[in-house]
Amino acid sequence: MTGAAPGGRAEGRAGATTAGATTAGTGSKASAGAPSAGAAAELWITVEDSVEAAGREAWTALADACDASVFYRYDFLSSVESLPLTFPSRARYLMARDATGELVAALPLYLQETRDPFSTEPGGGPVLNALVGHVWHCYDTTLLSREPLTAWLVEQFWTALGALAAEHGAELWGLVNIAVESELASQLKAIGVELEETVPRYRLPIAGGPADLDEHLSTVSRPSRRTLRQYVRRAERAGARTTLVTGRDGLDQAVLDLCLGTADKHAPGYYPQDRLGALIRRLGEACRILRIELDGRLLAASICMYDGSRMHAWAGGCEYPPELNWSPQYVLFAAELEAGFASGLPVLECGRRNDVFKTRYGLTPHRLARAVCRA
Repeated sequence: MTGAAPGGRAEGRAGATTAGATTAGTGSKASAGAPSAGAAAELWITVEDSVEAAGREAWTALADACDASVFYRYDFLSSVESLPLTFPSRARYLMARDATGELVAALPLYLQETRDPFSTEPGGGPVLNALVGHVWHCYDTTLLSREPLTAWLVEQFWTALGALAAEHGAELWGLVNIAVESELASQLKAIGVELEETVPRYRLPIAGGPADLDEHLSTVSRPSRRTLRQYVRRAERAGARTTLVTGRDGLDQAVLDLCLGTADKHAPGYYPQDRLGALIRRLGEACRILRIELDGRLLAASICMYDGSRMHAWAGGCEYPPELNWSPQYVLFAAELEAGFASGLPVLECGRRNDVFKTRYGLTPHRLARAVCRA
């Protein structure tokens, strides 16, 4: 389906794969039928090395059409493309255009030498030459599309992904952090691609849910509710100061140190400080930082990102001075919930890990899976 095009870009005309054809790299047969008449006969998939190949306007229009999260917005992609959080890494984009040249679907990918930061193997397993999408730091992988996803479209991209992986000799390739109940997961299964479940992400639906923090806490156990409120009151009496400011204004070395120190407990180097700082600055108004300070010392911070439908309490960290009679982690979590309710957005995303704590405080787990092939 794909082959080398002038300038080093891979290019192919979709429509060659029909019912019963072998899906590249999976060894299984597609169960989906051919596209409707004329729907994809003029759909072209190219491989690009920069989101600039689409341009900000066209990419934003595509992302808006499918309500894509902040991880698929132009500034996020541009930042992790030039200064990847996992490195060495090279960005690749599968971009599909129709006969008019309009961008109608796209899939960001990253060719990298990496350990799986969510592996259960000791030390995270071996370093692999991997081609995966999205970045490990995204918990919401999807295929951007102007129209609802179909098995046929997903198969075209999966085939192109397999061909690109073979070209680069990838030892691991595919898609990670796909929501199990998403349409992408459903269509991957429809073409015979197996998914393996990984760690869940957690979220709090706000639209149609509790109106504020107190109402939400009324749904959790009495001991948990009492503990959180007690720590918040103690922090207030101690003079702790909570602020939520734009990323550019709230970013300093203390924030980066907390993020690095916390992440290093699970995946050393997960947040390289210079690159994380560059991303925060690049996101502009789409990023804010929650800070919990006491006597001028930063005790907790949360890097929050925003898109049209979600606030993401994405990354952060805490210190735990032994002299405190309250927990900076609990106070930060309460501030994240307050910010989520104040955002006016339908959903507060709270990331992965810390399952027991997040479940205790009423966050909803959303199962994630990966669709990957290993050489």
